[in-house]
Amino acid sequence: MNKELTIQQGSVSFWIKEKAVNFSDGKITRFFEVNPDGGSILCVKDSDNKLKVLFVVLGKGRVDIEHDVSGLDIEKRHMVVFTWSLESRELKLYLDGKIVQTQTISF
Repeated sequence: MNKELTIQQGSVSFWIKEKAVNFSDGKITRFFEVNPDGGSILCVKDSDNKLKVLFVVLGKGRVDIEHDVSGLDIEKRHMVVFTWSLESRELKLYLDGKIVQTQTISF
């Protein structure tokens, strides 16, 4: 992880290897958690088979973004990117190079 990661703005990206995750098994898979000064970001595939990112700014609130991944092919690699900006008040979730969800930060 980049030591310069801030809660103000940034991005996290990672690959999910072939056969590493069953996207429709109803189990929780934790991908990452980072705790930059002033907040926390957690990414999981939850038991409802959705990829979820929980974005917390201490003293302000929490915003979640999610996308159903139950149809993803387990035989292929998948790239996940999550971006955020408190200035533009927006979270974005990308899967395999395409924006799949955008969420407004309401605080």
